[in-house]
This record gives sequence, C-alpha cells and structure tokens, in this order.
Amino acid sequence: MDYLNLVSKFDDGKTIKLVVSAEPSNSSIRKLPMIYHVIIDTGADNTAFTKEFLKKRGYGKYQRSGFKTSTATGEIELLTCEINGLTLAGQFKFGKMKVDVLENWKSHAVVGVIGMDILSRMTFILSHKHKKFMLTDQDIPDLTTLFA
Repeated sequence: MDYLNLVSKFDDGKTIKLVVSAEPSNSSIRKLPMIYHVIIDTGADNTAFTKEFLKKRGYGKYQRSGFKTSTATGEIELLTCEINGLTLAGQFKFGKMKVDVLENWKSHAVVGVIGMDILSRMTFILSHKHKKFMLTDQDIPDLTTLFA
C-alpha cells in the first residue's frame, strides 16, 4: 500500500488530532514555533479556526457568513475569513480558501476543525479495531470493489 500518505495511531475514545499550519496573511509574519493541532469533524461542512490562531497568522478581516449554521449548541451565524492556504499533517497543501472563525473556543491545544470542504477532496478510513486513521489524497483502487 504505497499510496498511503498518512496513517495515524489513536487510543480508544480519543479525538483524532492532526498537525496544521496556516499560511500567514503576509510575508512579514514568521513561521510559528509552536505545533498546532486540529481535529477531524465529519459533521462540519467547513473548516474552521479559532480567532486567536487566525490573529497569530495575521488575519483580522472577518465577515458575517450571511446564513445560519447548525452546530452542537444550536444555529448560529459564524464569521468567515479568507486565508492564503494551509498544510494538513505536514503534507497535504490547500490553497486560498474561506474558513469559519471560532469564537470563545476553550481549547488552546486544538485550534480548529477540518470539515468536509477539505475531507471531501480526500480519502479517509477509520478503524477502531486497529486503532488507526488513514488519510490520503490519492485514489485507492481497492475501495472501488468494496463499495461497488
């Protein structure tokens, strides 16, 4: 299986966290020395980052999305922000995109969620039995026979 890009182990009941880096808003902003994590959220339509994380990358222009989004805490209108790109798990690069802005996020270890806007462009498999999460941007021909 040489087409697998990322295979990550996880413990029972633990959230799957992946390393993320966001391109800065301009070239004068240096690389952040800390490692930041996001969680995989298949229930989220869009990728979202905390306002604090976005500010560290130089982003400060936020706009109201113009529509209500269903969340675990009810329907809310989120702020959005356009970023210059991001790298997920150190190897999957995504260009300029709109992301939702998370306000009043309590966790500092996790700075956001990767939603279906990114996940739908990839293949991911989760096996609780084997305690592994696999993510790739390549086609996996064996899946065609499984899902046909």
